[in-house]
Amino acid sequence: MGMLAIQKDVRTTFSCEKDLMNAVDQFAANNEMDRSKVIRLAIKKFLNVSPIEKRSAKK
Repeated sequence: MGMLAIQKDVRTTFSCEKDLMNAVDQFAANNEMDRSKVIRLAIKKFLNVSPIEKRSAKK
């Protein structure tokens, strides 16, 4: 049998406006989630909706 790959979480730090973090915390509380889950969901949604486009170098 093949082995399952286990992905390890990566811990990161970022800065944002206090009001934005308060909104994240409020959403988390209202939806019985922790802050990390809300941020993960937001990033996944953003990446699915807004794919990264290649930009040509400006001359």
